[in-house]
Amino acid sequence: MQTVRQFFRGLRRLVWPVQRSEFKKVILFFSLLFFICISYSILRNLKDTLVLTGKGSGAEIIPFLKVWGILPAVFGATWLYTRLSRVFSKEAVFYLVLGGFVSFFLAFCFLIYPNLTSLCLDQHSFSNVPKGLSGFVAMICNWPLSLFYVIAELWSVLLLTVVFWGFTNDVFGIKEAKRTYGILNMGSNVAPIFSGIVALFLASHLPLPASWTVDTFHGNLIKLIVAVSLASVVAACLFWVINRYVLRTEFHFFTQKETQEGVQLPRKPKLSMRASFKAISQSPYLILLALIVVSYNIAINFTDVLWKQQLKEYFKDPSDLLTHMNLVSFGTGIFAVLGALFFSALVHRFGWTFTAILTPVLMSALAIGFFSCYFYGYALSGLTFALFGLSPLALTAYFGSWQNVLSKAGKYSIFDATKELAFVPLSTDERLKGKAAIDGLGAGVGKSGASLLYQGLLLSFGTVGASSPIIAGILILVLSVWLASVVLLGKRFTALIVHEESVPAAEQPVHAVTTSP
Repeated sequence: MQTVRQFFRGLRRLVWPVQRSEFKKVILFFSLLFFICISYSILRNLKDTLVLTGKGSGAEIIPFLKVWGILPAVFGATWLYTRLSRVFSKEAVFYLVLGGFVSFFLAFCFLIYPNLTSLCLDQHSFSNVPKGLSGFVAMICNWPLSLFYVIAELWSVLLLTVVFWGFTNDVFGIKEAKRTYGILNMGSNVAPIFSGIVALFLASHLPLPASWTVDTFHGNLIKLIVAVSLASVVAACLFWVINRYVLRTEFHFFTQKETQEGVQLPRKPKLSMRASFKAISQSPYLILLALIVVSYNIAINFTDVLWKQQLKEYFKDPSDLLTHMNLVSFGTGIFAVLGALFFSALVHRFGWTFTAILTPVLMSALAIGFFSCYFYGYALSGLTFALFGLSPLALTAYFGSWQNVLSKAGKYSIFDATKELAFVPLSTDERLKGKAAIDGLGAGVGKSGASLLYQGLLLSFGTVGASSPIIAGILILVLSVWLASVVLLGKRFTALIVHEESVPAAEQPVHAVTTSP
């Protein structure tokens, strides 16, 4: 009987390491994150579908949007958030930001989209522009669609990363974060599954009167934006409950929480670009970790654009493309949850290096398969049709979809967790500065660098397809750097862990939780 009890205690510590007094808070924050991520999953599929199927548009618009649309918008939104935070409380800022997003999407759905033809600019006036700038022209001429894409992306950057996690990091103490952040992060992994089911159900059911819509896709757009609005209302209610019935009963102020935890809560420093480079360059360990983060972001952005170009060519109806994107989100959520469930067992059984190398190995194998379909699909057209009943274009589009599903699921469940785990053996100061530099600079350089490289290739070769051999070559180089960096970092990580375990517990430095799912 005692052995059975010990087994269930160990299982509970592994699956649900939450104390009884924390149940209400953890469940409420989990639910809040869940509904915020449901909305983002729906918006993410909508934004891709809109810009891919816009007049005279295609996947070549995405690199231009990320550099000339999202990057300036992030700076502008951050400035606006800072100004709002000086005037209003954190609770009021949350409602203002959430309400601003929902108001725009409702306005787009009921006012902008029905008048899209008259609002978009005529692309014939840009006929003398080089072909490589066709994505930039499409971004300018289809400005309402570009605006939707940028605002939808800001949902993740501003509402999820800055507002939600900033608020959560203030509320949860260090000891709580160690035990509960993994559970909270599960909410963001489960959300795409639920959002995919909801989107697919709404697309095939609940028909709208023809007088309400201008085309079939507009009907789906209305239903999904209404779903986003309802999820946002639930999120606002949860936030109100948290502020009224959790914070006011458990904490009088943040300093009291820190005293209760018995340790001062360190704040992650905000580093300039120059300071970020300096912080990383002073440590070979952080250099390798930065290379891993940059490599992932370059690799996923490179394959993402080429895959979406195949989807654009294969799915002629925007509603069919949206349905497919919802299925991709559903699959990503399923595999992300499975990966998260097995992560602890993989690390304990096989170690950090084996677990961390799974993502680049998987992405390398999938990239080989995708480019094989892309380059040699027509040469094997008879065989592919006989085996799968698919044309070469369909095979490439669907294989790219599986590549996207498994790659992003690996990122959400394994890549992010191993990256956070790699910070643990470092000193508190090195960990805080290194994480601030790598999370800010590493991801930014990877995403912006990939988009700028794409723009250079488009200017040189004219189209995404014509530049695909160069894309494949760069991708092989990036994946090789990623694999080598994981192996080298794994050796340093193991050495630091062995050294830390050999030091008596009383002499070991206190580590701060810096997890940012």
